[in-house]
Amino acid sequence: MATFSGPRKKLSIGSLDESTLQVEAQYNPKELQIEKPVQWAKHDVLAHGRAADARRDAIASRGRMHLEFTGAEARTMAVELMFDGYETQQSVMPQIADLERMASVRDGTSGDEDFRRPHRCVVSWGDRGIPPFRCVIDGVSTKFLVFDSDGVPLRATCTIKLREADAVGTSADERDRYAGRRLKR
Repeated sequence: MATFSGPRKKLSIGSLDESTLQVEAQYNPKELQIEKPVQWAKHDVLAHGRAADARRDAIASRGRMHLEFTGAEARTMAVELMFDGYETQQSVMPQIADLERMASVRDGTSGDEDFRRPHRCVVSWGDRGIPPFRCVIDGVSTKFLVFDSDGVPLRATCTIKLREADAVGTSADERDRYAGRRLKR
């Protein structure tokens, strides 16, 4: 009889912009949540046609839902990672600093738009399960749980919120592109 040994591969989050910037889960997460929002709007029957027709349509449609598809959004992922250096008395700050670095603007003063935004990342976990998730970090929330006598964090959990992204840019870059198209007309 085979026994369950759990995943052998570790979940990792790495930068696609800087190949050496990567955080590997010390312990694989117990769960991984992926959401795929689909946008729907309630269809306003009274906004169409003449008032008398609209009233008749509204009366005829009572009890029915009229929804209009308005678009699809990028998938989002939420994952909680635990870092524990208690047994070895090692700080967990290096892993947390790397996660925060991936969520921060690379160089806000750069002339290169790719440096005026946070890192584009990829989450991977093995090669047979969930496909790599190319994304940006929407947020990092850190809860420090255990400290040594000098106040050095030895255990923490990080909740990372990610948004799927095939391509990224800065809002200034988008404004420049739009302005360039507008000026060329």
